[in-house]
Amino acid sequence: MLTPAERTELDFEKLGPVLESLVNSDRVSEEERRAIELCALAAVDLLSVEHEQTIREFYVRPDIQRIESQHLERWLDENQNAAAGMSILTHGRWYVSSYAVNGKLQLTPINRPWPFFPDDPG
Repeated sequence: MLTPAERTELDFEKLGPVLESLVNSDRVSEEERRAIELCALAAVDLLSVEHEQTIREFYVRPDIQRIESQHLERWLDENQNAAAGMSILTHGRWYVSSYAVNGKLQLTPINRPWPFFPDDPG
């Protein structure tokens, strides 16, 4: 596993161009190229899992649940005539507006793995 110092170094803005030039060069074999790609994908997966855990811990905090609930209630009050299918982002979460069977406007969380958003391809 990565040490905290190594995690700090795992900056894809800096590493990406280095890896890309290496992978696109004639200095590595196809097997080495694939190994580099797999390592990069594994690093992204690791960061994604860690981030997802941080997000879960954030959202279970009572103060965050209270603030988010208040924000959603305020949005629903202010947008009573909103169309179904609207995407709403609040506190890093996406919701979609819809109407319940009783005709009342509601917001339903879009449960996608972080860091994907509704506009991201499948």
